Amino acid sequence: MRDPNILSNLYPQQLINYLIARGWQQENLEHNANNQESVWFLTTSSGSEFDITLPLNRKTRSFALRMAEILETLEKAEGRSQLDMLSDLVTCIPNVEIQGMVIRLAESSHTFNVIFMGFVLGKPQEIHTLLNEQEYQLALTAYTERLVLFVPGI
Repeated sequence: MRDPNILSNLYPQQLINYLIARGWQQENLEHNANNQESVWFLTTSSGSEFDITLPLNRKTRSFALRMAEILETLEKAEGRSQLDMLSDLVTCIPNVEIQGMVIRLAESSHTFNVIFMGFVLGKPQEIHTLLNEQEYQLALTAYTERLVLFVPGI
């Protein structure tokens, strides 16, 4: 995976949560003049050792490149495709339109929650969103008529 638009929109905290959930250990937190990084390691059951250095500032010049390197290391360590891992990590990609269908609606005291099933990086995923009243009415129509929605900028 080398798309800088996608890679630069990953959030370090999302990656930290991913690493913790999969048994990676934080070795240390490094500070330098312009940057902060955390170093993580994993020893697999077969005895293989992997480490990554995660930049904690998305404004770091080499952030997208470092994310690509991290995904390569994770692919080797976990035996999963980079696209599968990326779909677990993506929380926001600007200028992207997601196609899906409404699967659940909830309205309570002027809060309008909608859950729809969409495809993110080719993988089906539940997407939760809050809508205003007008948007909610459109989502309700889409739900009752089983129409496909196109949602920009998730």
